[in-house]
Amino acid sequence: MKIVVVGVTDYTAGLVRELVERGHQVAVFDDTKEGVEKLEAELDVTGAVVDLLNFDGLEEFGFSKADVLVLAHRDDTVNIVLSMYAKMVNIPKTLVVSKSRRIAEVLSRLNLASSVVTIGDVIEKKLLSALSGVELIELPGDYVVASLDTRAIVHLVGLTIADFRDKWRLSVLKLVNRDGSLKEPVDDYVIKEGDVLVVLGERFRVEELLP
Repeated sequence: MKIVVVGVTDYTAGLVRELVERGHQVAVFDDTKEGVEKLEAELDVTGAVVDLLNFDGLEEFGFSKADVLVLAHRDDTVNIVLSMYAKMVNIPKTLVVSKSRRIAEVLSRLNLASSVVTIGDVIEKKLLSALSGVELIELPGDYVVASLDTRAIVHLVGLTIADFRDKWRLSVLKLVNRDGSLKEPVDDYVIKEGDVLVVLGERFRVEELLP
C-alpha cells in the first residue's frame, strides 16, 4: 500500500517507522527539509520538500497516487486544503491530525476525512488503528472486541464467515453491511468490500490478520 504522510513531527515519525516495518511504501511530504531528510537517511522512504499548496508541485512527487493520505501538518489550514484536494483527486482514504476538535468535527461532517485524530489523543496508536482498519476495545486477559473494516483489510473480502472464523479463531459477534444495516453473521455469508465485522478474541489473533 502506498501511503503519503504530510508533516514530519515526533508522532508521524514514529508512525512512518512502523509503516515501513510493516512493508508499506511510504512518501513523506513537508515544506521544511530537516525532518524529511532525517527520515530519508534513516528509513527506506521517499522524501519531498515542496510548497504544500502548490498542487502541480505535489503531483511531481506522485501525491494523488496515494492509497492512503495522512495529513499532520503543523498548520491546520494546510491540512484542510489538502483534504479538499485529496477528495477532488479521489485518494481513497484520508486521515487528519488536527489541533482543534472543532476542525476535526467539521472535516468529519463534510466527509473530507476518513478519520480525524486530535492533539492530545494517543496519536500514533489511533493513526495505526485507522490505517489498519481496526478499532479495539480492551478486555481482561488480553482479549479484545475489534471492529474490522474490510475497506482496509481487503484480504477478508470473498471469505465466508465460517472461513474467517476457522482461519483466525475469532468469534464474529455482528456484521455491519456497506449500507450501515446490521446483519447476523451466518456461516455461509460471503464477506464483501465495505463490510465491518465486530469480533471477539485474543489480541494476537487480531494482530495476525492486519495488513
